[in-house]
Amino acid sequence: MFDLLEIDESGWRRDGEAWTPTRPFYAVLGDPIRHSLSPAMHNAALLEREFDAEYLPLQITAEQLPLLKEARLGEYLVGFNVTAPHKEAVAALCDGRTDQARDLGAVNTVKQEDGKWLGHNTDSGGIMTVVAQVWRDGERPDRVVVLGAGGSARAAIDAMLRWGVPRLEVRNRSEAGRRRLQEWLVAADRADQVVIGELTRDADPAAAESTLWLCCLAGGVPCVPFLPVAAGERQSLLMDLRYGDQRPAENVPLGFEGTDGLPVLLVQGGLSFAWWCGPPVPWAVMRDALLEG
Repeated sequence: MFDLLEIDESGWRRDGEAWTPTRPFYAVLGDPIRHSLSPAMHNAALLEREFDAEYLPLQITAEQLPLLKEARLGEYLVGFNVTAPHKEAVAALCDGRTDQARDLGAVNTVKQEDGKWLGHNTDSGGIMTVVAQVWRDGERPDRVVVLGAGGSARAAIDAMLRWGVPRLEVRNRSEAGRRRLQEWLVAADRADQVVIGELTRDADPAAAESTLWLCCLAGGVPCVPFLPVAAGERQSLLMDLRYGDQRPAENVPLGFEGTDGLPVLLVQGGLSFAWWCGPPVPWAVMRDALLEG
């Protein structure tokens, strides 16, 4: 277990004690954040590359995010990852964004240069890479359904459109979330490529239809109630982008294949590491650290 960072107007706290950093460090931001395996993965990578730095989990609220841009607090924070629910808020705070982050309106990776935040998004690339590896029924699924409409859902949508799936649906519980997603799709000139609907139980899939389900729901929210009761004749795959305590204990429906978000975490983490530190990315070391937990 890695020391937990917190921040307020008075400064940093590390495991509840006042802390003043004396060397560069990286972090993963979230609320909650204790579940994250990113510190294990990235500390192993930093050690392998012999960088004099560490990577810590940072518990932070949306209201506290601007504190990180204060010079007296952010001087040694050279880069960080962003997880739920802060990806869109951090994107708005960045001084510059890559095309990928700008298109998504969400940031999961930031590097700090001369006091400026440069935002990037490696989620989409991670999702597309892993899906292309695990999908086996033809080149593309006949149908992809994304559950949720937040930052990770945007990345999933972007990945699937770039992958060239023929049919893409998004389902979300709140009307406000569906509206925000629709506005993003319109701004990106993608509205006619995605069908948005309510988060309800799906009818049984057609026997001749292969389907990929991408779960982008908040941590702890079950996704099986929104899936068919059984798979059809062709491949039905559930990729839940959550992992560990954030993924509810539930069994996939009869005939479904399933995978959690660890493979995506590895790929997006490796892409983040490369953006901060340059190649080579110690993939094997990072993978082993994730598997060890």
